[in-house]
Amino acid sequence: MEDSSTTNGEDWISRLPDSLICHILSFLSPKEAVGTSILSKRWENLWTSVPSLYFCDTFTTDCGNYMNKVNCFIDYVNWVLAHRDGFAIEKCNLSCYTLHASAHLYSWTCAVIACMVQELTIKSELFRVGQLPWCLLTCKTLVVLKIHGRFVLNFPTSICLPRLKFLYLNSIIYGDDASMQKLFSSCPVLEDLVIKRHDWDGVGIMNISVPSLKRLSIFSLSLRSIGNYEYKVVINTPNLEYLEIDDYMYEEYSVNSSPSLVEACIQGTCVFGLLDGISQVKLLALSGDAMQSLHNIVPILPTFHNLTHLKLGINDNVGWELLPNILQSSPNLKVLNFKEGLVKPFNKGTFQFSWNPPRCVPCCLLLHLKTIEIHNFLGTRDEVKLVKYLLRHAKVLVLMTIYWYDLVMDSESQTTMVKMKADISKSPRGSNTCQLIFHHLMY
Repeated sequence: MEDSSTTNGEDWISRLPDSLICHILSFLSPKEAVGTSILSKRWENLWTSVPSLYFCDTFTTDCGNYMNKVNCFIDYVNWVLAHRDGFAIEKCNLSCYTLHASAHLYSWTCAVIACMVQELTIKSELFRVGQLPWCLLTCKTLVVLKIHGRFVLNFPTSICLPRLKFLYLNSIIYGDDASMQKLFSSCPVLEDLVIKRHDWDGVGIMNISVPSLKRLSIFSLSLRSIGNYEYKVVINTPNLEYLEIDDYMYEEYSVNSSPSLVEACIQGTCVFGLLDGISQVKLLALSGDAMQSLHNIVPILPTFHNLTHLKLGINDNVGWELLPNILQSSPNLKVLNFKEGLVKPFNKGTFQFSWNPPRCVPCCLLLHLKTIEIHNFLGTRDEVKLVKYLLRHAKVLVLMTIYWYDLVMDSESQTTMVKMKADISKSPRGSNTCQLIFHHLMY
């Protein structure tokens, strides 16, 4: 069979320009790319110009010659970075899972920064606290920066990240409130920020003031409060389009309302300052825990004039007694999605449904609501009661889709389900064009 790399005896790969060959080599691992240096004199140093580098020390402690493999990995990374000869790096991933390799992340980061890297990922799974160099926070070429690990950020006198657009920080130790605020304010074109906080990281007041920011995600799942610190979240992002918050610790929020906000997803604690700050959102998702925390706010809810799509989770303790208030506060709602159902499937007997029809029909039902989705439907009496209310009063409803939680049923249960579907299907509808569809979800 004729070699695919040759045509009529001619080596067409050798005719490709160096830049294209380096691009091809970037799809190989660094070790494979280095291996091409033995092909010919021309290929001897081409690997040094590969724009993307990925280093990861995934060794198991029970493998043979464990320490020898770790040391070989360290020597290999040192050798590759030493032979870059100043060639720029577009992407670099430094992932270390061993103590010995993680100790070199400081020097490796300096070497990569010297190569004018544009996208850098630094990851360490060790619980031991490490340090990163000052030059990381003064790199003028970085566009994407991802740091995952218990690193203490050494803040220089002046931080300068003029091109940084995406910043991901997981488990970082900042030291104090001012350091975190200084970092974010030194990114003039930052568009996407992801913050995952764990344990104690030195910050009480989290101040995020970034005019250019478009997407913000905050996760504080395992964050612990210590001492008598003031705990508060300040968000000043006038151009924000997407916001995701999963937080169970902070109880005070100050959010600059942004008319450009399109979507928000709130889990954990949901306080008035947060809801009021995102009141111009168009798509909103509230988890079951967020729904429970709303009890501390009701009956005072902000009005969501721009809200058209709403997804609601469920909580065992509260049921749907807040639904009328939420619907009244969403006068222009078009799509309502009960993403987790109306009753938790395995808490059918203990769930507090608490649904009482409001005295006045919410405006959105009369004028705007066109689509309703209900997942994990069990067919309890209160579920049916709520479904019938929505069908009766949603005057412009086009489609209601019910996803039935279909466990293995005996013949009697199946008969009951069929009768219940028929009962719901015959109930009065406020909209002559409303279509009712049932789907079965098999578990």
